[in-house]
Amino acid sequence: MPDPSVSPTLDLQLTWRGTFGRVRVFHDRVVAETSYERDALVPVPMDTVRGWRIEPCDFDAVCLEFVTPDETYRVLLDTTDERVAGLALRRVLGQPLPPAS
Repeated sequence: MPDPSVSPTLDLQLTWRGTFGRVRVFHDRVVAETSYERDALVPVPMDTVRGWRIEPCDFDAVCLEFVTPDETYRVLLDTTDERVAGLALRRVLGQPLPPAS
């Protein structure tokens, strides 16, 4: 079980057009939650994530996509956070998936 007293190395969140997204990167794991394209705020089931990527969503947001066997969870981030999020996620999760489009 992760130690709750350990602080993340990166903690990003965004409230965007009525949705909320947050990604917290620790040295050994990622914790994410999103309400984008959902009825409520849900945790991303990181234990089933098969890959990740960052895709454009709009002119003022990017989608951090976590791909599981059953669905894709999208966490919205500010466009200014794209680079730092990508670097932090590569350290913990490895290389991103190729673009979806």
